[in-house]
Amino acid sequence: MIGVILAGGKSSRFGSDKASAILAGQPLLQWVIDAVQQVCVEVLIIAARGQSLPAVSCDVPLRVVRDRYLESGPLAGMVTAFEAAPEALCLVVSCDAPLIEPRLLRYLGEVAEGAMAVCPEAGGRAQPLVAVYRAADCLPAFREAVEGGERRVLRAMSSLGTVKLLPEDEVRRFDPGLRSFSGVNTPEELARAASLLEGRAPG
Repeated sequence: MIGVILAGGKSSRFGSDKASAILAGQPLLQWVIDAVQQVCVEVLIIAARGQSLPAVSCDVPLRVVRDRYLESGPLAGMVTAFEAAPEALCLVVSCDAPLIEPRLLRYLGEVAEGAMAVCPEAGGRAQPLVAVYRAADCLPAFREAVEGGERRVLRAMSSLGTVKLLPEDEVRRFDPGLRSFSGVNTPEELARAASLLEGRAPG
């Protein structure tokens, strides 16, 4: 499984580049890498053209791929990732989810057999930015959606033949507090993430 970290968002609500924002001594991007590298053989960071990324470390091979679409949202970033790894099973996450739970990520990959995508549910809705996709199966539909002006991942997913949704009670077996879905979109949410760490050390 290849990890795809979407880092090229506009960060308009945050006020600065979220990937570089510091949480407990390290960038948000590093927190996500630390989780993803535990379950993936390679990590792809999808960055915007011209975006400066923070210095990070990774224990598995890491590639930075520049989004070929300009400011077109996470769906476009996923198309860029699937084009860079067309035969892979891709774990897709956002760079602003520093509390993501590796046990959940591993489970998503374990139950992916026979599905084009595996998507957990939390808070009463599907969570497509903590999910697993088969690039070869998803790329044609997602590319067509993006080039048709679609920006919503769930709308693009609706055209896939087989999507496995994991109900919230099953997700909580691996992430009881649903921390994996605690995105950081504002400085206030960054402060909340810091309070939720409960002594969890960087790295």
